[in-house]
Amino acid sequence: MIEANAKHGNLPRANPPRVGRTRAYLALLLACGSACTCKPSTPPPQTAEAPLGPTAAPDPGLPKIDVHMHVALEAADIALTLMRDQGIAIGLNASGGFPESGLPESVAIATASAGRLLPYCNIQLSRAAQPDFADYVHATLTQCKALGARGVKIPKSLGLGVVGPSGHLLAVDDPVFDPIFEDAGRLHLPVLLHSGDPKAFFKPATRDNERFAELQAHPGWSFYGISENGDPWPTWETILDQFERRVARHPQTTIIGAHFGNAAEEPERVARMLDSYPNYFIDTAARVPEFGRHAAAKMRAFFVRYQDRILFGSDLGVGRESVTLGSSGAEPDRRTGVPRFFQAHWLYFETQQPHLTHPTPIQGSWTVDGIGLPRSVLEKLYFRNAARLFSLSIPTSEPSRRN
Repeated sequence: MIEANAKHGNLPRANPPRVGRTRAYLALLLACGSACTCKPSTPPPQTAEAPLGPTAAPDPGLPKIDVHMHVALEAADIALTLMRDQGIAIGLNASGGFPESGLPESVAIATASAGRLLPYCNIQLSRAAQPDFADYVHATLTQCKALGARGVKIPKSLGLGVVGPSGHLLAVDDPVFDPIFEDAGRLHLPVLLHSGDPKAFFKPATRDNERFAELQAHPGWSFYGISENGDPWPTWETILDQFERRVARHPQTTIIGAHFGNAAEEPERVARMLDSYPNYFIDTAARVPEFGRHAAAKMRAFFVRYQDRILFGSDLGVGRESVTLGSSGAEPDRRTGVPRFFQAHWLYFETQQPHLTHPTPIQGSWTVDGIGLPRSVLEKLYFRNAARLFSLSIPTSEPSRRN
C-alpha cells in the first residue's frame, strides 16, 4: 500500500482508536483467548527442489507470515478473518500505534488473537525539530519494547516530509534520527524502513507516466517539482543513497527495506546492498508488479541467492469499511478482491505460469511470469525468515469463531 501524502506520514495509517468500538472488538477477540495457544509447530517436511507445477498454488502445507500489513484497530476482527481465509498464520501490523495512543490496544489485540496479529510501534517523527527528540525516542522505544511491540515502522516521510527547525526537509540519513536506529538495535527491535517510492512518482504526472492513473487518483503521491515547504523534492537516486547510508551506519540494528528494499525497479542495487550489509533484509510488500517485470529466470536466481534475507509482505490495508490491495485508485478496494490479490502472489512465487495478472492492476497493465521457487526457498520466504527475525512460532490452533 502506498502511504499517505508524506506531509502526513508521521502518523500510522490506521484510523485513530474509537474507544467504544475498539473495546467491543477486543471483547469479541478476548472471548476466545483461553482456547488459543501459540506453540511451536512441526515444520512442513522438506521436498524435492524442483519448482512447483504450473497451477499448484497455493501449497496448503506452507503457512505464511505477512510482515507488512496495515490494520485499523476497529478492523482487527475483519483482518483476522481475511488472514485465516488466505492462509496467513501471523500478520505484523505496521500501523500498530504509539505507546500513548493505539499501541496498548494493538497489544491487547495481539493477546486476544493468540499472537496472530502483532504490532510494530510508530514514532512521531515530526518531533525531530524539537531539542528533546533523542530523549523522546529513548523513552518511546523503551515503552514500545515493554508493551510488546515486535518492531518499529518508519514511513517514507523520513526524507519526504519531516522538516527540521529551519523548515527544510531532513534527509533519511540526517544524524538527528540516529537515536531511533541505535535504540532499536539495543532493544532488538527490527526496523521496517520505507524510503522513497516508485521511480514514476518522481517524474512528471503526465499521461506518459506509467503510474498516471494512481497519480491522478492520489496527487499527493507525486514527488516531482517543489514540495509544499518550498524545497525541491529529492530525486529517487538521492533518497536511495540516503537510505543506503542509513543502513550502513547501524550494523548492529536489523533493518528491513520495505517494498523490496525500496528499489524494486533495480534488483541489482538491492543485491549489492544485501551483499554489503549483513544487518539488512527486504520485504516483498506491494512490489510484485515492479520486480515481476524482470525476467523470471533472473528473479528466481535472486530469490534463491538471497533466500535467507527476504520476507513475505503484502501491504494489505484493512479498515472497517474497505481494504487496500497494495495500492488503490479513486475508489476504495473491496474485500471481495482479497482472494485474487493473494492468489496472484502465490502464483508468482510458486508456479512458472507465464503472463500472470499481478496483484495490483492499478500499478500497471503489464503481466508478470511466475518464478516457481523451490519449496525450501518458499518456506524461508513465507515464514522461516520472519519467525527467526521476530522470534515467532506458527500458532497451532485457530481461535473459535462467534456469530
